[in-house]
Amino acid sequence: MRKTLIVLALLVFVLPLSAYSVHALDSTVRYQSRTEMRKTKKTLQRNRKIWKKSTAKADVISSDGFDSENEYVSTSLDQLKNHNQALIKGTVYKLQKMSSPQNMAYTKATIHVDKVISGDRTLQGRDVYVAFSGGLVSFDRWYANMSKPKDSNHEIFVKNDEFPMPSIGSKVITGLVPNHLDEATEYNDSLKQSGFTIKNSYALDIPRYNFWIKRPKDKRYKLNNPKIVKKNNDLTKELQKLTKQINRKYNHM
Repeated sequence: MRKTLIVLALLVFVLPLSAYSVHALDSTVRYQSRTEMRKTKKTLQRNRKIWKKSTAKADVISSDGFDSENEYVSTSLDQLKNHNQALIKGTVYKLQKMSSPQNMAYTKATIHVDKVISGDRTLQGRDVYVAFSGGLVSFDRWYANMSKPKDSNHEIFVKNDEFPMPSIGSKVITGLVPNHLDEATEYNDSLKQSGFTIKNSYALDIPRYNFWIKRPKDKRYKLNNPKIVKKNNDLTKELQKLTKQINRKYNHM
């Protein structure tokens, strides 16, 4: 009887302490999460200001879009998952001017991988570099080998009509494939000059048709290609179905 009373007395003290410990741990996790969110928000705001300032004085010109037409286009989630090293949901964290091949313009984008939908799970929580089509480039570089007056100090901002530049803070869903930087091409030279390596960077898989974006004020993901959305063909219909499926499964996860 005496032993029973001792045990009960201990439980009276231990149980409240355990409940307090769980509550304290939960409060700490919530505080750390809120702190991290505030830090991220401030960083995104700072990155937006830097990018806006760097592009403010550039003349804007439009580019028709991508050159290649012979591309494999995924029209189902299974195809997206099977055709990429990783299918990810991420946040556009930073945009920077990068070195570009002659007559081309690319932007160095830092994407934070919020979630790996399928594929390489080691990417979860990492920042990776990708090259977005379009962006800042010098007048001389864009008009190289053309009958244009030289002006290396004049910057232009090239807008890809099939791939509007994702804004910093946008959520994206896209496939990632390895960058084959060992191949001797002017494009790879530009990537390496801009800090891309096989360990910290990836290529986007068919950004013309398989890149979905939800900008900060949007409620749903949409294809980042206004031109294809306006067409009325079988490919557009298949991509619209896939977009609906992506929103059903991943918009609020």
